[in-house]
Amino acid sequence: MKLRSALIVSGCLLLAACEKNNMSKIPQISLVEAGPDSVKVNLDTAYIVFNYADGDADLGNSSTSAVFVKDLRYDTGYVQYEFPYIVPSLEDPKKGLTGTGAVLLLQPPLTPRADSMHMVHGDTTHFEMYITDRAGNASNHITTQDIIIRP
Repeated sequence: MKLRSALIVSGCLLLAACEKNNMSKIPQISLVEAGPDSVKVNLDTAYIVFNYADGDADLGNSSTSAVFVKDLRYDTGYVQYEFPYIVPSLEDPKKGLTGTGAVLLLQPPLTPRADSMHMVHGDTTHFEMYITDRAGNASNHITTQDIIIRP
């Protein structure tokens, strides 16, 4: 009887070790935080921290894998940022890839809209972001909370 139990447990462990990666090959992101709540022009830098998951682990370390951020005050499109560096030994398509990344919003610099009211009293914005992997797959989009831009 003891031998039979041991074989059943061993079989279960072997099956668990052979499980397939069930993560999507399309990258997924979620917002951790964005901040600070308020930035002073030419003094502070805003940032976005996000979690990511990619089933085939082909994120980062390439010009095709990037972070795209859009200032939702404007209809000018997305600004492309380099994806945070990933140690190549962590890229295993059998296991997928999960982690946390951050991007500093440096280009273009955060400034109030160029009208007298916003230039004097400040402005408020929020950002939309997504990432792409090396295969060109685009993730879901996330949106930050409002960030106040003080003159």
